[in-house]
Order: sequence, then C-alpha cells, then structure tokens
Amino acid sequence: MNHQVLRLAAVCALLSAPATAGVLTRNCRTAEQPAATLLYPYFEVDLQHTDGATTLISVNNSSSSSTIARLVMWTDWGAPTLAFDIYLTGYDVQSLNLRDLLRGQLPGTSQTASNQGELSDPNTAFAACDGNLKAITALGQSSWDYLRAAHTGSPLPGSSPSQCIGSGQSGPQIATGYVTVDVVNRCSGASVGKRENTPADPAYFAAGGTGLAGDSNVLWGEYISVNPAKGAADSQTAVHILADADAFSPGDYTFYGRYVNYDSRDDRAPLSSLYYVRYLDGGPFSGGSDLVVWRDNREANVTARSCGTAPSWAPLGEYQMVAFDEEENPTMIPNSQAFPLASQKVHVGGGSLDVADNFGWLMIDLWHADAKHAQGWVGVTMSAEGRFSVSHAGVRVDDLCNFGL
Repeated sequence: MNHQVLRLAAVCALLSAPATAGVLTRNCRTAEQPAATLLYPYFEVDLQHTDGATTLISVNNSSSSSTIARLVMWTDWGAPTLAFDIYLTGYDVQSLNLRDLLRGQLPGTSQTASNQGELSDPNTAFAACDGNLKAITALGQSSWDYLRAAHTGSPLPGSSPSQCIGSGQSGPQIATGYVTVDVVNRCSGASVGKRENTPADPAYFAAGGTGLAGDSNVLWGEYISVNPAKGAADSQTAVHILADADAFSPGDYTFYGRYVNYDSRDDRAPLSSLYYVRYLDGGPFSGGSDLVVWRDNREANVTARSCGTAPSWAPLGEYQMVAFDEEENPTMIPNSQAFPLASQKVHVGGGSLDVADNFGWLMIDLWHADAKHAQGWVGVTMSAEGRFSVSHAGVRVDDLCNFGL
C-alpha cells in the first residue's frame, strides 16, 4: 500500500503548493458555472411501471443568444445510443423526462417552434437545422426497441447470436446509463445506435471548437431522480465541464480525450479521480446511502458483446479505497471492484461496498486498479425513512491537469 499512500500525499502536496516557475500547477477542476458540456452521470428509468422510477433532466442556456445543444445517451458500458439536437433560445430551459426519450419521443425545438423571450436576442438560423420542427418528434418502433434493449442489457434486436451493449445491472425492466450534452455549431439530426455525430466520432471535435462541437461555455443544468410510487425524489446539479482552447496541449488528459487520441482538440477540462464522500446508515437515515459513480473506461470504441459477458476492460477496479469512521480510524478496502462500469449506483454497506461502521466517510481513488490514470465523478444520496433524502456531489481532491496520462 505504500505507493498508494504516496499517491495521496503527492496529491495533497500538489494542491497546497504555491505556483512555481517551471512546475505545472494548473487547477482545471469543474465548477458549477456555465459550461460547454454537461454530464448527467447516472439515470434510472422503470420501463414497466409508469409511476416507477424515472430521471428528469434540464438543459439551460445562460446566454441571451440562441445556441444548439446535442444530447447523447450512453449505456453503462459507455456506448452511445441516442443522439439528437436541442434548439435553445436565449435564456431557454428544456426539461426532459428520460422515460419519454426511451419511448422514442423527442422534443421538437427549432428557430420558429421555440419561444423567444423579451430579453432574448433574435433566434439564429443554424446550419442544417429544420426551422419548422413539430412539438414532438417520434422515432420508429425499431429505434424504441433498440434503446430499451441497449439500456437494460437485453439482446439487441436482430442480433444472432444474442449481443448486448450494457450490463443490465438493475434488471430487464430498468434502463440505466448516463447522458452528455454538448454545445454544437450546427444540427446533425437524430440517430440511434451510431457513433457518428457523437463525441465517440473522431470528427466531432476540431481545434478551437471548430468541429461539430463548439467551445461556448453557456450550458447549465440539473437532474432529478423521482419515484412517484414511493413518493421519493432527489436532485443534483449536472456536472459542468468547461472548454478552454488555450489550456491544453497534445498529450494532456481531457474529458473526451479517449475519443481524440489525447490530442486535446476537445478542449474540455478533465474531472478529478480522487474523491471524499460522507455516508450515513442509521438513526433518521434508515435508508442508508447510495453512491452514484461515473468513470472513464478509457475505451474509444465500445462494441456489443455476447450477452452474459463483460467488456474486456471490466471490472475497472479502484486504485485505492479507504473507509474512515467518525473517530478517524481508517480501514482499507483491498482489491475493491465496487464500481466496475462506466456508470452505476451502489449502496454503501454489504454487497460490493461493505463497510464496518454505519457512519463515516470514504476516500475513493478512481484511477483504474492497474494504476492507469482515469477521471470520474462521485455523488451520494442519503435516504431517511425510505422517502426523504439529501444528495450532493463528493469533494474533488486531485486534478488530472497535473497528472497527465
């Protein structure tokens, strides 16, 4: 464990050290401010019960000028499934129920269909955008079937032998995954099951935000997990990822680096890899604590595999995990594989994340188990009496701008 303890000490020393000539001490950690990319790190939708769990997201424009945002849904293996454009007028907000998207019901937004507020600039006509979209755009049944299968870890329609592109970690009726939304310069239409015109497409990015993806830091958002049948809901701010064309050079670790061969042309600041997060299980918090963890699997092309098998990179493993009780006593959690996928929700206590004490905090190092540098994100929901809950992001401790690849 000495090398891991030294890793933590190096992080703390780096973050507390003053800037010194010739020493890289950039701080590019994310912040809750308008950004070029939004990450919604985990969603869950009950496809069987309309009053069951679902996830709502908002995509907001902080600028008076209109913009185009491209939403991409990903499986928990990190495979893109659904992509479409959202036209945002000045100061616009678009609220989406992911249950609707999984049914193939996409919001229809456009220069003419979207309202222009009195403080907004005139709506812009963006390249390749349909100016007269209907209020709702419906995908065909085959697209609906594909999305349901991909996000529940079920066999993809028409695959023989049966192929899957997600884990199905929550069962055949619960769709899971994550969502990204990027500022883009033009429209490219809706697609299902394709890498083209998504961040997984190498042509999506070009230096200085001149590809399909742009660099304007204007987006902000949030996501809400709701379960009407249980009378439960909680929310968190989306993960805001800033673009800075002057901050990165080829070879730097960036948010979408795996898709651009780490040449930095995506211009997106990376997330952290080391997090501190509290957990509670007992007293008023009888429902315990659940961690939402998103991870960079560092794979540029995730493809379908035989159902019942896992990708070659899974489980990712964690480089280090330590549980502290409330009297500062640490307990190492060796050889942890609590967070094996690109996106997951894991209950603290028992199962894959067993802890000795009901109250304390976790130090979670999301470098891969083989010491490969990798970004991630950690959030927690602490539930009381099965209904009431509080949610927040974990504390980011390190900065991958200073660790590189």
